[in-house]
Amino acid sequence: MSKKGKPPVHVKQNKDAALKKGNSSISSALSDKLFWVLLGIAVLVFSYIRLRLSPMPLERDEGEYAYMGKIILDGFLPYKEAYNMKLPGTYFMYAFIELIFGKTFQGIHIGLWVFNLFTVALLFLSIKKLFSPLIALLTASMFGFMSVSYNFLGFAAHATHFVAFFVSLALFFFAKYSDNKKWLLSGLTGLMFGMAFLMKQQAVFFILFGGIMILIYELSEKPLKISKAILNILSYSVFVCIPYLLVVLLMVANGAFDKFWFWTYQYASKYISQVTMSTGYENLKMTFDPIWGEYKFFWIFFFLGIITVWLSRFKVQEKIFAFLFIVFAFLTTCPGFYFRQHYFISLIPAAALFSAISIDSIFYYFSLKSKVKSMQNVSILVFALIIIAALNQNSFYYFKKKPEPLCRMIYGGNPFTESLQIAKYINQNSAPTDKIAVLGSEPQIMFYANRKSATGYLYTYNMMEIHDYNKQMQHEMISEIEKEKPLYIVYCNIRFSWLGRTNSPKDIFEWSQKYTTTNYQVVGLVDIVSNTSSNYYWDADANRQPEGKEYVLVYKRKV
Repeated sequence: MSKKGKPPVHVKQNKDAALKKGNSSISSALSDKLFWVLLGIAVLVFSYIRLRLSPMPLERDEGEYAYMGKIILDGFLPYKEAYNMKLPGTYFMYAFIELIFGKTFQGIHIGLWVFNLFTVALLFLSIKKLFSPLIALLTASMFGFMSVSYNFLGFAAHATHFVAFFVSLALFFFAKYSDNKKWLLSGLTGLMFGMAFLMKQQAVFFILFGGIMILIYELSEKPLKISKAILNILSYSVFVCIPYLLVVLLMVANGAFDKFWFWTYQYASKYISQVTMSTGYENLKMTFDPIWGEYKFFWIFFFLGIITVWLSRFKVQEKIFAFLFIVFAFLTTCPGFYFRQHYFISLIPAAALFSAISIDSIFYYFSLKSKVKSMQNVSILVFALIIIAALNQNSFYYFKKKPEPLCRMIYGGNPFTESLQIAKYINQNSAPTDKIAVLGSEPQIMFYANRKSATGYLYTYNMMEIHDYNKQMQHEMISEIEKEKPLYIVYCNIRFSWLGRTNSPKDIFEWSQKYTTTNYQVVGLVDIVSNTSSNYYWDADANRQPEGKEYVLVYKRKV
C-alpha cells in the first residue's frame, strides 16, 4: 500500500482492466468452481422437472419426428417415404436419440433432457467468455428453466430445442474465435449455424446474425488485416452452407430431390403466406400473454435491457452482439406469423442473455453508487426469486400433476393419450410387414404401432389449407392408399387433426366414406366424450354410435 493508504498504481490499473473486460465484483470474488456449483444446483432442479415429465405422451409434431427417425433407422429416406415441409435435421436428431435411448416416448424425452444439458453448459461457457461468469450463470440457468416451461410447451421435443442446441454450439466456437480470429473457428461457427438451419428453416436468421458478427469483429481489429478478414468471412460463408448442400446431395443421390424441393420450398412458401399481419399480431398477443404472466419480472428486466444494455460497461461490439442476437432470435419466431408457443424456445437464449445483462448492469450501478460490493450478489437472489415465482405459479405442472392427465389438460380433445391404445391394438393384431394409413394428422400412431405408413402423408391439414396444391395432395394420398391396400385405416374425426375450412376441398372425405364402406369393417372406436375421458371399444363392441362429437374409428381390411 502507498503512504496514504491507496493501492499501488499497477493494482488500480489491473482492476480497471478487469472492469473493461466486463468482470463484475461478484465475478472476481467468486471462483469458477462456485459458479459451476450454482449452475449445478439449477440443473438439478430443472432436470428433476424434465425427467418427471418424460412419460408425457407424444404430441403430433413429436410423432412426426419420431416416425421419421424410425424410418431413417430402418434404412428409408424422408421425402421419399414420408413428406413434410421441414428440413430433415430434427429427423436425424430423433433417429440418433432413438438409437441411443430407445424408440419410446420416454426415451425421446430423456434424449431431449441430455441435449438440454449440453445446451445449458455450452451457453454458460460461451457467455462466460464473451461477457462474464455472473451473466453466463444467469443466462444458462434461465434457459434451463424456461426451456421446460409450461407456456413454451417445453416438455415436448420440438425442433426449436435442437435449434437452441446448435446455436449454443455456434456461440461456443464464436467465443473462441473472438480471442484469436482463426479461420477454422470462424468456419465451425458457420457450420453450427448451418446445422441449426437444418433443424428448422426459420433459423436462417441466426446465419445472418453470425455473419454480421464475424464481419463486425473483423472490422474492429486494430490494425485491420484485410487478407485475414476475407479468409475468416469466406470460411464462415462456406462452412455455413455445408449441412444444406450435403442434404441436397443425399436427396439427389437417392432420387428424392423433387419431393424434397416441393415440400421444403414450394409448399413451405405457400404455408408461410397464409396468415395476415393483423391475424399474426393476434397470434403473438395470444401466445405471449401467458408467457409474460409466468415470467413477468424476467420480461420487465428484458425490456429495461433495451436501455441498460447500451449503458452497461461492456465493449461496443459486445453490446451490438447482445442487441443483434435478440433481434434475429425474435425474427425466427415470425415466419408465417403463426407465433406458436414452442417457436419461442429459439428466442430464449438471446432473451436470457439480454435480461442477464440488464440485471447485472442495474445491480452493478447500485453497487457503485452505494459502494457496497456485495450489492451485486443481490442479482443472483433476484434471479432465484424470478424462478421460484414461476415454478410456484404453475406448480401443478412442474411438481404435482401426472404426465398423462397433464397431457389431456394441455391438449384437450387431441387424441395423444388415446394414440397409445390405438397403436397397441394395431400392433397386437398385425404383422411387422403390414402397413397402416391414418386419415388425420396423428403420425404418433404409426410410431407407437411400429408399422409403416401406406402413404407418405403424415398430416392431412396441409391438404385442407387454401393453396394451389390442396386437391393434388388429397388425390395423391388417395392413390397411395389404394395402391398399398393397408391392413388398417385409422380415421380421425378430430377437428384439430384436419383444421378444415369452409372452402377446403372435400374429395378425400367423399372417397374415404365409399372406400372404407366397400373394403373395410370397423374394429375399433375411441369415443372422446370429454377433454379428460375417452371410452374404448374393440372388435364387435366397436359397432355403435359415438357419444362424443369427436372420435377415432379403426378399420380393418375385409378378407
